[in-house]
Parts: sequence; C-alpha cells; structure tokens
Amino acid sequence: MSSEKLHIFEILARQHEPMLFAYVLSLIPEDRQLAEDIVQEAFLIAYRRIGTLKKNAAFGAWIRGIARFEVYAELRRRGRELILDPATLEGMEDVFGGLENQTAVDTWQERFELVQNCFRGLPEKLQQVCRLHYFEGRHAKDAATILQIALSAVLKRLESARDAIRECVEKHLKIEESR
Repeated sequence: MSSEKLHIFEILARQHEPMLFAYVLSLIPEDRQLAEDIVQEAFLIAYRRIGTLKKNAAFGAWIRGIARFEVYAELRRRGRELILDPATLEGMEDVFGGLENQTAVDTWQERFELVQNCFRGLPEKLQQVCRLHYFEGRHAKDAATILQIALSAVLKRLESARDAIRECVEKHLKIEESR
C-alpha cells in the first residue's frame, strides 16, 4: 500500500469510526462489546482492501457494508441470526448516509442521539411498528399480525417513520447551521 493510500485510510478511519460504531450498535444493540469487536475487524478488513476503494467519498457506505457482513458472519458463528429485510437495511443506509453528508453536528454520538430524539418524537403507532421491525428484527408481516393491522399499514407506517425521522434530522441540522 502506498503511503498516500495509508494516509488517506487513516484519515477516513478516524473520521468514520464513531459512525461505524453507531451503525453496528444499531444492528446488535444488546451487545456493545461485540459491536466494538466487529468495528475493529471491519477496519482491519478495510485496511487490507483499501486498494479496492475507488472513491474516497464512498468510504462510509463501503465500510458499513464490510461491517454488516461481519455482523452477519459473527452472529452465524454464534448460532444466532439477524433478520433484516432489504427495506430495513435501505432505510438504515439512508439515515446513516444522510447523516454522513451533514456537518452541523460535531460527532457521530451526537448524530446518533439526534436520530434517537427524532424517533422519540414520533407518534406511538409509528414507534411501535419501528420497535417491532427495526429493533426486534421482525418481518413486516409479523408486525402486522402482532399489531392486528394490515401489512400495507405496517409498510406505510415504516415509510412514514423513516420520512419523519429524516425530516426531523434535516430540520435540526438546518437550525444548527444557521446559528
């Protein structure tokens, strides 16, 4: 690896470590130590593969992909499974990718707290469906059964929740930027 690539990797890793930890912790919130281990493993893998990264601006999405694969692999090794449908992962990627492009909030911990606060501001019916789907890893169909509502209602509530959280975050960041 050239010294230039190594230097770029060091900068990107330092910049993205808090975000990556928040991301991994959102996938496995019950095991903080495992999340820390997976983040370190993801950075080791990224270090070995940095030559395959085409655009430095894509580092965040790239390292999240590596970490997500490592989460799945580690849970399989432990006889556990993380069940997230593509829409859930896409929603998480939207939120983390959107936050990555913002600069008004100083740290990823603050950004993660901002998302949590925006989540808490959702109406209870949206929080309820998000808890089942995102936090407990239940399929939308299972959430519909538990809540005794139509699958289409669950999907609409999930979409509304993602949109509301995104709008809340954007609104907060615009207020911060104007200060």
